[in-house]
Amino acid sequence: MINILKAMKHVTGREIVNRIDRYLADPRLEPEALLRKRWAWIWMVVTFVFVLITAFFELVILKAWPIWWVGAAFGVSYLIGFPVFRRSKRFDLVINIVFSIFIIVVFFAMLQIGGLTTSMGFVFVGLNCAMGSVLAGNLRWTIGMFILYCSTILFVGILQPYLTTPDYITPAVNTITFVGLALWINACILFLVILFMKDKNRYEKAEAEKVRKIDEAKTLLYTNVSHEFRTPLTIIQGMAEQMEQHPDKWLKTGPGKIKVQSQVLLRLVNQMLDISKIEAESMPLDLIHGDIRKYVQYVAGSFHSLAENRDIRLQVDLNDKPIYTDYDPEKLMLVLSNLMSNAIKFTAPGGHISVDVSGTIEKKEEKIEIHVRDSGKGIPQEAIGRIFDRFYQVPDKNDQTPGTGLGLALTRELVKLMKGNISVTSEVGTGTEFIIMLPVTRNAMVEEDNGISMVHSEPINSFIQMPERGKEPDFHSAILSEKPILLIVEDNMDVVEYLISILEDHYMIELASNGKAGFEKASEIIPDIILTDVMMPQMDGFELLRHLKDDIRTDHIPVVVLTARGDLQSKLTGLEIGADHYLVKPFSEKELFLKLNNLLELRRKMQQKLRSMPSPLYHGNTQYRYELQFLSRINSLLDDQLQNEDFGIKDICSNLNMSRPQLYRKFTALTKRSVGRYIRSYRLHKAKEKIESQGKNVTEAAYESGFKNLSHFSTSFREEFGYPPSDLL
Repeated sequence: MINILKAMKHVTGREIVNRIDRYLADPRLEPEALLRKRWAWIWMVVTFVFVLITAFFELVILKAWPIWWVGAAFGVSYLIGFPVFRRSKRFDLVINIVFSIFIIVVFFAMLQIGGLTTSMGFVFVGLNCAMGSVLAGNLRWTIGMFILYCSTILFVGILQPYLTTPDYITPAVNTITFVGLALWINACILFLVILFMKDKNRYEKAEAEKVRKIDEAKTLLYTNVSHEFRTPLTIIQGMAEQMEQHPDKWLKTGPGKIKVQSQVLLRLVNQMLDISKIEAESMPLDLIHGDIRKYVQYVAGSFHSLAENRDIRLQVDLNDKPIYTDYDPEKLMLVLSNLMSNAIKFTAPGGHISVDVSGTIEKKEEKIEIHVRDSGKGIPQEAIGRIFDRFYQVPDKNDQTPGTGLGLALTRELVKLMKGNISVTSEVGTGTEFIIMLPVTRNAMVEEDNGISMVHSEPINSFIQMPERGKEPDFHSAILSEKPILLIVEDNMDVVEYLISILEDHYMIELASNGKAGFEKASEIIPDIILTDVMMPQMDGFELLRHLKDDIRTDHIPVVVLTARGDLQSKLTGLEIGADHYLVKPFSEKELFLKLNNLLELRRKMQQKLRSMPSPLYHGNTQYRYELQFLSRINSLLDDQLQNEDFGIKDICSNLNMSRPQLYRKFTALTKRSVGRYIRSYRLHKAKEKIESQGKNVTEAAYESGFKNLSHFSTSFREEFGYPPSDLL
């Protein structure tokens, strides 16, 4: 103990506190209990040092040798109490026992030295011990300590007339020790007040932090839930409108789509309600007795079609021997469905998922093990500890698959309700494995079909959505069509189907299921306009926007963001990156039409301006930054190769790293002119400039502008300007 105090001499206050915390560390205690343990230990150390000083002063200076046993009793109690206090989980019990001994020792000491009037201040020692018990945080013990202390004072008062004062207790000795102990008790009271104020301040900060976290949780809840609700509501609202406007086309398929999306909404609501019921301990188990192996096979098999649709191999491995136990079919179905849907969601095409059930013995108890493995992208190690937290989603900018963060939280609560536990192992890039351990019991009624008939199909259907992909339109037919090309980047095929139904009469539609595929397709076909979601796998909508605006092939394309993320920050982010419009689901069909048409109208006006703009102004005009930068690069290439008659479209494509169709699509989108005609027009304007401003003759101007055939030059010049070049001389 003394060595520790010596070591603390050369360190700062914060370092001292850290060393004390490390010295008293106990993983069995909560942070608040460790804080109380720290303050109690400091109190014991301070009082121990004071006991040593007081004992030396009274025995050596004041020569009060007959009460030596008081200091000895204190010293022995401390030497035994310190190590026990450090190692015991019930440190509050240790400190109160030590202080109880002190109060009793002080009681007999006061009897020896003559009672209260000549107590040398020992009355304060007992009071100090009673107050020190407050630090242990045990109210009953504190009350007991004060009762014990008051009882000793009462007994000393009753016995006062029968007590005599020894000769070694002179008035001077009594006064000096009384004053010293009075000062000591006041210092201790100040210490308690400081701790109280610190605890009060800490409590207020903790309450403020608690309120802040509750507010954040509420905001996160509203954001996630509203985001998850918006997409199915968009489909429900859209299908209802289409059924009303086009009953012949949608009356057969529309109700089914509405029903599926309503089941998705119901599942989200049920997840929140189920968590609330579990927390309120109002969700009972409805156990049946059956072969859990067969039941798991039934639930996992329900996902075969979805896995095949995603090109994922699903394998269910079952033990040949039946495994009979008690289980709740509905709750086990929710657990397995959550894990299966997540496995399919985060496993790429060509991957595999396996489910197996086996019996095992753990600590002489029968257990059921259910393993759900996938070959998906895996979970980072720093996120594994939080994946079962409510509303938590693993941050991954390359995989913005939407979700509320409720599924795994509910899964864990349901497993705990069934007296089991769930664990996870994962490796990024390799896959993830969830392991469910359930106890084996045999008390419930036997169900012949293992509980399969007790589960409604709707809950499972809400996890399984397999929209059929329509045949994607042919790009070559889109180029020949007069309709503008619209690229829809959206991973929810029900939303895609609805968008196609309302837009296909006005646009040639191209599809991409995520941001990565969307960028690749946009770079290939150079669409007239892009409609994109934000939350998508592979690459989200914001990242897609950045790629589009940073690429010379696509930086001119207007982009409309159509998403369920309706918060202000997301909207500002999208607009800052370069989105032309930001629409929140569910949306107005008319509003979407108007925004798309307005963007195309602005594009047409830009084409007219760029067509009518003299080429020298391309370098100075800043109204259309991306467009003029592109045209300026082409103009620079033409200026460098102006006399080279063979320099043409192929060379421009090579210099700009673009294919011929890409150059054609982009240039037509900007100017409504062909590249070949633009090159000829640019050469003719340069030739005219040379004749008018530089005094060149027709032959010189023609050759220096890349025309080797004078007859062809004259014919082209007359077509461009309406008069022959000779009129300029």
